[in-house]
Amino acid sequence: MTKPILTKLKYCLVSIFRGISQVILQKNALSGFLFLLGVALNSAAMALGVILGVTTATICASILNYPVKQIEDGLFGYNGALIGVVIFLLYAPSLMTVLLIVGGSALTVLIMRFMMLHFVLPPYAAPYILVIWAIWILALTLDVVPTATFENENTSTWGIFEGIGQIIFQNNAITGICFLIGIFISNKSHAFWGIIGGLLATLLAMFLALSPTLILAGLFGYNASLSAIALSNGSKQWLAPLTGSVLTVPIAMAFMSADIIVLTSPFVIASWIILLIQRKLTLTH
Repeated sequence: MTKPILTKLKYCLVSIFRGISQVILQKNALSGFLFLLGVALNSAAMALGVILGVTTATICASILNYPVKQIEDGLFGYNGALIGVVIFLLYAPSLMTVLLIVGGSALTVLIMRFMMLHFVLPPYAAPYILVIWAIWILALTLDVVPTATFENENTSTWGIFEGIGQIIFQNNAITGICFLIGIFISNKSHAFWGIIGGLLATLLAMFLALSPTLILAGLFGYNASLSAIALSNGSKQWLAPLTGSVLTVPIAMAFMSADIIVLTSPFVIASWIILLIQRKLTLTH
């Protein structure tokens, strides 16, 4: 009797921590633990948000009898984790924000499953982005209190590491180092591309004379890091991850100019564009 319980507990924990690791495109429970630790070092509230979101999403996927392998790989959990961290980034903790995390995380599971079945491109973080945009638009009608500021303007010369930290919306170089160690443990190539992508986007932002405050806070680097990691998968070519990284900067600028909350939409859009170009070139040849 004890063994089945321990097996289920192990499956649950692995699914949850892999779900957290999938936020940075990894499938490694230890990496997920390090990512959670990195968030906790910067914000206990956001770490709790991550746990609530990923757990809700994982349980929801299990209740809906979605593929066990996909649940265990964390593919239904990471959007929930992002819902949890972003809700507590945007709004002060309250009963309403907890309900938004639970409801939003559950909704990402349904969107994720739909995109997996009907979308030709990887969903990436699109489910949580759509849910957060909807909450952001409806926020004025909800009983939520915005946090003092969305974009932390504390800066340092550790912009590259802070850019890695911003992948899970943490403006903290130590957190970024925790994330980088977690990526390195899971996939050394991804750690390399994460640094290269972030560095390239940061240099481009400096060349374009964009806000030094935003650059040093890593707000142009994190989408580039994600895009470089995503586009380096299964390919020995360097052009796709480099191009994807560069493309995230003008996309982020466009969202900022339109006063739309950026999140990781530049990563998703840039990666989709590159993948569509690759598909077209493959079909042409």
